Amino acid sequence: MEKPPVKMDAAPNTNPVLVAPHGIEEIVRVFGDIREHIGPDGKLAASWQMNYLARASLSFPLRLAWDPSRSITQMTCHRRMISAFTGVFRTIQDRGLQTSVTSFGGCFAFRPQRTGYKLSAHSWGIAIDLNSESNPQGSAGIMDARVIDIFRSAGFEWGGEWKGHACDPMHFQFCTGY
Repeated sequence: MEKPPVKMDAAPNTNPVLVAPHGIEEIVRVFGDIREHIGPDGKLAASWQMNYLARASLSFPLRLAWDPSRSITQMTCHRRMISAFTGVFRTIQDRGLQTSVTSFGGCFAFRPQRTGYKLSAHSWGIAIDLNSESNPQGSAGIMDARVIDIFRSAGFEWGGEWKGHACDPMHFQFCTGY
């Protein structure tokens, strides 16, 4: 007797829940190997930005940390992070915490870590800096605990828990062990 055919969903899940990767091997597996897009001159090829980055809309405007006269309503991040970032900012707005996020210090930025030699998580577009004027690296900072909890609930690690000069209370990254 033949088995009946297995019924497949008409539309497979194309947006599975993203889990924060741990360590460089998992970052590369989940978000791509940015090192393959770095030229001999140390510059990032346009292919990385074209193939891996996208614009995420923000629920409310954010003042630029480096130019307080300007605000943004979109930011560039890894295309797989759009849902995570838009969800975090929507939650911040839904809870009436917009005034706790005073400035945007950046998301995607191809660069080394400020306290190390390896690439920053910003290079993948999976990290964000907020309220840099009141949360400088190496300080305890004054980041709103409710904002920290929203990011943590979405799978982000908060740099304010790092030790010593690496402590970075403006920084949230969607990875651990890196």
